[in-house]
Parts: sequence; C-alpha cells; structure tokens
Amino acid sequence: MTTTNEDNLEYINHVTEEDVKYVLKSSGFTNNDITYNYVVKNASNKMLGFLSDYWRLQVVVKSKSQKQVLSFFIKAVSRSNAAKAKVVKELNLFEKESTFYSVIKTALYVPGLKPWSAELITTLNDAMVFQDLNAMQYTLRNKFQRFDTAHTLQALQTLSRFHGSSIIFEIKKSKELRKPFSINDEFGQYLDNGAYISTDPWYIQCMTGVLEAVRIYSKYHTDSKVMKEIESRWTDIWNTACNLSESSPKRTKVICHRDLWVNNVLFHYKADTNEPDDCVLVDFQAVKCQPPAADVMLLLYCNLEPKFREENMKMFLNYYYEQLKIVLNDNSVRINDVLPKEEFLATSEEYRLWGVVVCACLIPQFWVDDELTKSIFCDAVQFNEILSKDKASFIKKMMQENEDYKISVMNIFNEIVERYCIQK
Repeated sequence: MTTTNEDNLEYINHVTEEDVKYVLKSSGFTNNDITYNYVVKNASNKMLGFLSDYWRLQVVVKSKSQKQVLSFFIKAVSRSNAAKAKVVKELNLFEKESTFYSVIKTALYVPGLKPWSAELITTLNDAMVFQDLNAMQYTLRNKFQRFDTAHTLQALQTLSRFHGSSIIFEIKKSKELRKPFSINDEFGQYLDNGAYISTDPWYIQCMTGVLEAVRIYSKYHTDSKVMKEIESRWTDIWNTACNLSESSPKRTKVICHRDLWVNNVLFHYKADTNEPDDCVLVDFQAVKCQPPAADVMLLLYCNLEPKFREENMKMFLNYYYEQLKIVLNDNSVRINDVLPKEEFLATSEEYRLWGVVVCACLIPQFWVDDELTKSIFCDAVQFNEILSKDKASFIKKMMQENEDYKISVMNIFNEIVERYCIQK
C-alpha cells in the first residue's frame, strides 16, 4: 500500500480564504459563531494522475462546544503545467467530470446501495472539492504490485454497483416517461469519446509508439514476413478498438469509467490486515456509455498479471455478473431482462480488444518509477512532446534503460500482436 510522508508535502496558496468559507458552508457550517484555521498542501509527494493538480485541505473548526478537524481532497486544473491545462481545456475534461459528479452521479443515486466513488463537496473556480478518502483510510496500492484475487473481486464488486446504478436509473426513467429511455438521451453531451478517436493526436501517438516498440522488441522483429503482416493489420486493429467506443443500439450499455488503472482504484482494508473490505473509484473524466464488459476487461488488463488474468478469467467474469445480478435483484430488476449472461460473456470476449488497446495506451506512462514520472510528466515541454508528438522515443528510451519496464509493457503489446495481428 502507498503511504505519503505529510512532513515532506509542499504547502501551497492556491486556495483562498473565501474558498475555504465556501467549502465550510457547503459542508453544513453556516453558524457565524465558529472560528477556524486551515492549511493546504500538495496531496502527495508522488504523482497521483497525469492531467491535474491534487491538493489536500485540512480545516480545524472550533465552536463553543467542540473542535472538529475536517479533511478535503481537491482536484484542480493544473496551475503548474500549461500543457496539462491545455489538454483539459481542449477535451472539456473539467466540465465533464464536475457535471458527472454534481448532476449525473446524483441522478444515478440508488437508496441503500453502497457508494462506489468519493462524494463531491463542492466546486471552486477550476477545482473540485471531495471528501478526503485518505482520511477515511482508503489507500492506493503500489502501482507495481498487481491485483491478487481479493483485490480483483473487491474492484469488480464496486464496478457492479457503479454499472448497476446506470441500469436502474434507465429503467426507472423509462417507467416514469412510459417509453424507452437512454442515459445518452439526457447526458450524451457529457459522455463523449474523449481522446479515443482514431484521428486524435494522442491516440495516433499511442498507436505508432506501440508499433515502433513491436518492431524493435517483439520476438517477431527479425521475421520480415510476420512483421509485414503485423504492420498491414495494425491501423485497422486500432481503429476497430476505437469503434468499440461507439454506441451500439443492439447492446445493453451503462456509463463506463474507461480509465481503470491502479491510481483510480482505492481500497479500504480490514483492521490490521492486508485484506480489502471495500473499494471506490475516482477520476471520472473519461466516462462514456459502453457495454459493461468494456470496463470489466479494462480493469483486468490494466491491473492483473497476464498469466494470472487468463487463468482466472472465467471466475472473474462470473463473479462480476453475479454481483451485478445481486444489485439489480435488490432493486426489483431481473438481470436476464437487461443483460443475459450469454450477451455479457460474448461482449467480454469482443471487448478484450478494447481492454488490451486502452491498456497499451496507458501502461507506458504508469509503469514508471514515481520520481521519474514526476520529473518527466510535470515538465510541460516533455509532457507535450510525449503526449502528442513523439511517444515512440519515450517508450524506446524506457525499454532501453529498464528491463522490468520492457518486459511488463511488451507483455501487453505482444498480446495485441498475437491475438489480433498474426494469422493462426
């Protein structure tokens, strides 16, 4: 589990006195008799995500009768990296995520259903204020430590609650309107493809960067005939993965997270044990409606060692489906009426391609030592270069310098080659 040394965190002044008053008011503190003091620090001495700045606000509130210590987590449009802020603005990510938390998540609320994400307290100018999950004993795993069975099942259980909320909402609205209703009917403008578009510079850099690594480090790199076959299919395969992001009227769809790498999945543990007893998801900038299998396969591809994933695939798919069935049954919905198991299993196999390609886009960045991650991706020039101009050079450099990086990342790249490029 990841821990942070609070003493080494940098104090910052991006949150004003008026901001703190607004946060307190949003938290129910409207009594003028209270006094308070506060401190704002960087949320971690590690890099928690790639596109935002993260702060932690602690407020000590005093009244005549008591003293309370309140902790908040703040996610903000970057003030330290112009390239990151530019991406967030161009893709409308701040508005998309703040609308998800303040409007869509509210609509998805199911009474009695265990939470599947942090609670949004309020929004500030270019920042969102959340309950502090760390103060509630939720922690990140070491990103180099793959999920075992217990963590995978806990994450799938949370995913089933998230997806089940979508299904229940659609059914409820359909009954109210007395006609079929889709989440896209009401929130479609906030549920777009993001950067998963075949013409997007970021996606193109992912596609070409992975192919360049395959040309050099794949076990087929010396076989010109096989490499020619790989290259001839490559663009079509990546375009097909993008097409899986498009809505299909024939499939049951839910709001999918679509960014389920390790830092977006936080676990709570039983006292004095390493056994997880709860899990929540964070960072909903990439949300879009897709079949539930899209998220399930992405979670398994991003966080499990490949051999372990395949050995236990059937168990994990069955577990997710049974957990979704429980959520729906508890809300008087028959799962066979909305997602027959045959459909779920078929889409899971189809959406392997989505899982492995999105993982191939993400793993070259997150499978990097924290200090190196900060030095590279906190620099605006390097960030922009890797993001949209020359990702291949970054991947090749990392593979030349780090054997573990090369093995772990190439495992995913090679799976694309062997599942989808080479004629069996």
